Amino acid sequence: MFRKPNRNLRVRRAASSEKEEEEDDHGKVERPKRAGGRGLTCGTKKRTEAAAADSDERPSEGEEDAAGADPSSRTAGLHSALSFSVEKEGEDGYFKVKKPTVNAVTFKVQKKAENAEQESKPQEKDDIPDAKQIRAARTRRKLARAQGDYISLDASHQQSDSSQSESDDELDDHEKRITFAPGMKNVKERMAEEIASSSGSDGGDEEEMDDIQNKWEEQQIRKAIKCPQTMDSDLLHGHSPPRMKKYVAPKFSSPPVTVEDIRKRLTARIGSIEEVHRAHILDSEKYTRDLENARNTLQKLETSSSERSYKFFKAMKVYVENFVDCLNEKVQEIYQLESEMSQILAGHSRTLLKRRQDDLQRQSAAIQKLAGTGNGNDVLAEEQMESHLQDMELRRERRRQKREDSGQIDHHEGMSSDDELSPDHEHEYKQDQEDVLLLCKPIFDDVHEDFCQTKNILFKFHEWREQFPETYYDAYISLCIPKLLSPLVRKQLIGWNPLRDTTELEHMSWYCDLDDFCYSKHDREDNMEDNPNHKVLSAVIEKTVIPIVSGLVEHVWDPMSSVQTSRLVHFCKTHVLGDEKSKPVQGLLSCLISRLKKAIEEDVFIPLYAKRLLQDRTSPHSRFQERQFWSAVKLFGNILLWDGFLQEEILQELSLDKLLNRYLLLVLLNVEPDSELLEKCRKIVEYLPQSWFRGLGSGETLARLGNFSKNLVNFVHALHKLNDRKSMEVLVSLLLKIKAENLAEDVVAQYSITV
Repeated sequence: MFRKPNRNLRVRRAASSEKEEEEDDHGKVERPKRAGGRGLTCGTKKRTEAAAADSDERPSEGEEDAAGADPSSRTAGLHSALSFSVEKEGEDGYFKVKKPTVNAVTFKVQKKAENAEQESKPQEKDDIPDAKQIRAARTRRKLARAQGDYISLDASHQQSDSSQSESDDELDDHEKRITFAPGMKNVKERMAEEIASSSGSDGGDEEEMDDIQNKWEEQQIRKAIKCPQTMDSDLLHGHSPPRMKKYVAPKFSSPPVTVEDIRKRLTARIGSIEEVHRAHILDSEKYTRDLENARNTLQKLETSSSERSYKFFKAMKVYVENFVDCLNEKVQEIYQLESEMSQILAGHSRTLLKRRQDDLQRQSAAIQKLAGTGNGNDVLAEEQMESHLQDMELRRERRRQKREDSGQIDHHEGMSSDDELSPDHEHEYKQDQEDVLLLCKPIFDDVHEDFCQTKNILFKFHEWREQFPETYYDAYISLCIPKLLSPLVRKQLIGWNPLRDTTELEHMSWYCDLDDFCYSKHDREDNMEDNPNHKVLSAVIEKTVIPIVSGLVEHVWDPMSSVQTSRLVHFCKTHVLGDEKSKPVQGLLSCLISRLKKAIEEDVFIPLYAKRLLQDRTSPHSRFQERQFWSAVKLFGNILLWDGFLQEEILQELSLDKLLNRYLLLVLLNVEPDSELLEKCRKIVEYLPQSWFRGLGSGETLARLGNFSKNLVNFVHALHKLNDRKSMEVLVSLLLKIKAENLAEDVVAQYSITV
C-alpha cells in the first residue's frame, strides 16, 4: 500500500527555490506563472528540464557522451525531479496526489536514487548544459548510487542503504514505503551537498561550482535590493501581489435646496407624525373600551355562578315544555272558535251583498215595466217586488234622515251604503257573535297565569335576556316568540273586526305587552335593524294578524262601503310595514286586488236610456241612472284610496281602464252640459291622486286619461254655446289639474278664458 507523503513537503519551499534561481544574468526575476490550480511551472526552460529529467530516467544511446558534463546540470536534473507543473493524470512518470481543495499538486515519482538531490531554477539560454556537463552529471550520479549517497524525503530520518535494504527485505511488497520525492532542504544544505559531491571531481568542476556560487550570491544581492520584502514574500509563496484599485470619488448631482423645500418637508413630516398620533389616540381609546368591557364581563362572570345558571335553565326548560303542552291542548279550540266567528261575519256580508243585488234587479225590472218591456203576468211576483221596493225606499229615507241630522250636505243618491238589517236579523247577528265570545272566555280558566297571560310569558323571556343575553341571542328566541304567542293573540282577536270596530291594535293588551318587551328603556335609542327584539312585534303582526285580515278582505269586506274601505286602508298603511315579498303580505295584496276586480264586475251597473227618457230629471229612468252612476263614482273613489299601498300600475288599470273609460265616460257622453255634468267631472278629477301627474312633461296628461281630457274640451265648447263662462273656467282648471296643459292653452287662447 502507498503511504502518504510527508506533510513537511510544502509547495512553498519549492516555490522559494524556484524564485531564487529565476533571475537571469542581468539580475531580472521572472514572475512565476500559475498553471491550473496551485501547481507552479518549473521556470522559463521547463521543457528543457523535463527533457533532461526524462533522459535521466530513461537512458538513451548517447548517455555516455554526457558523462563529463558540468555540475550545474546535475543541479538542474535534481530540481526537475520535484515538479509542480500540472500534467494529465496517467502520463508516464507522474503521479497525481488529490488534496481536499479543488486544486491539485503533482509530484514526480522517484524512480532512481539520484533524483534525491534538488536543483535550483535553470539559467537563461547561456546556461543550458552541453554534452560534457551532462556526462559529468551522470558520472557523479553513478558514484552516488554506488556509495548510497542520495537525498531522502525526510531529512531528519535518513536511513543507510543497508538498513533500508534490510527493512525492505523484512516487509512484504504491499507494506513497503514508497518514497515519492526528496525532503525539502534549504539552499545552504543543497550547496553543501553540491560541494561534497563535487569534491572528487577535477579542477574544472570546482571552478564551475565557484562560478555558480558567485552567480547565486549576486542574484540574492540584486533581489534583496530591488524587490521589497512583501514582494519577496508573495513570490516565495507563489502569490501575485494584489492589484490596488484606483479610488474614484462618487459624483452627486443634487438639485439646490431652498427654504421652501425644507418648510414643505417639515410640514409633511409634522402631518405624518400627527396622523400617527391620532391613530395612537384611537387605538388607546379602543383599548380602553375593550378593557372596560373585559372588566364588566369579568365582574358578571364573578357574580354569576354555574349553579345559578344551571338552576335557571333547568327551570326555563321545564316552563317552555309545559307552555308548549298547554298550547297544543288549547290551540284547536281557539282555531275552532275563530272559524265560527269568521263564518258569522262572512254570512252577514253575503246577506247584505245579496240583498243589494236583488234590490238592483227589482228596481231595474220595475223601470223596464214602466217602459212597457216587462212581464206583467206574474201577480204574486209583482206584489213581492213592490214590497221589497217599499222596504228599500224606507231604508233610504232613514239614511237620508241621518245625513240631515249629522249635517252632511255634499252627498249624492247612490253613494250611501245599504248595510241596514231588519231588527230580527240584526239581533240574531249580534247574538251569534256574543255566543262565540262567551265560549272564548273560559278557554284558559284552568291554566295558570304564567302560561296564558302575554305579559307573564314575556317576562320569563325578558329575565333570560337580562341575565344570560349571550345564550338568549344564540337560541334565536326573538324568532320563536311570534309562533309561541300566536294562539294567545288569535284568541284575543276573535271578536275584532277592523272593518267595523274602531278599536285599534295599539289599545289591546297583547300589543302593549309586546311593545314593552321589544322596546325596553335601555333599547329605546337602538337601531331597529340591528336589534332583533325590535322585530318581534312586527313579526307577530305579520304572522298572526295579517292572515286574519286577509280572510276578512276575501269574505267580509265590501269595496262599495266607504267606511269599511277607509278603515281597512288605515290598518294596512299603519301596520303592514314588513317585507312585501313575505308570504302573508303577498296573500293580503292578492286578496285586495281580486276583491276589487270582483266588485267592479258584479256591483257596477249603469243602464243606458234614450235621451228623451232622460230629459226629465225626475223620471225613474233618470233617477235610476243617476243613482247607479254615483254608486260607480263611489267605487272609483274607494279604489283610489289604496294609492300608496297598492302599485300604481294596478290602481290605474282598475280605476281608469275598467271603471272610468268603460262605464263612467259613457254616461258623460250622453248627458247634456249643465251644472250636474260639471259636478260629475269635478268629482272624478278630485279622486285622482296628484302623485300620478308628477314628472309628466311636454304638457301631456296620462295616456289613460286622453279620452276624458278630450271630453272636457268638448264640454267647454258646448258651454260656450250656452255662454256659461264660469263653468268653462272650471273645466279649464280641471284640464290643468290633470296636466293636460296643451289642451287647456288652446281653449284659453280660443275663448280668452281667465284661469
